[in-house]
Amino acid sequence: MLVFRFMFKSKLLVLLLILCFFDALFTDIGLQLALIQEANPFIRHLYEWHIIAYYLVKLILPLALMLIYPYIRQKLWVQPCLTLTVIVYAAVNVYHFVWLSYGLTYLAGPA
Repeated sequence: MLVFRFMFKSKLLVLLLILCFFDALFTDIGLQLALIQEANPFIRHLYEWHIIAYYLVKLILPLALMLIYPYIRQKLWVQPCLTLTVIVYAAVNVYHFVWLSYGLTYLAGPA
């Protein structure tokens, strides 16, 4: 199985999957604690409908990319796009971490 052999070979793809998971997790925590509101109407509806469906949709694209990566990895545009996507998701996760830290500090109240 060529696909499964290459699925986890790219460290960037594995990192992207991890970052996507934490993006979904931080968003879930923020929604549960009423610190944020989901701006994307499709994701909001999905989240309100079923939490597992929400996580599946949030993770399906990086998993699909992992499946097709062995077939597209030689194309010149793949690596720069993958690198840019990882950078953007890393920035999103830093942003999530910052507002989550502030939100939890606010919920904890004065020391």
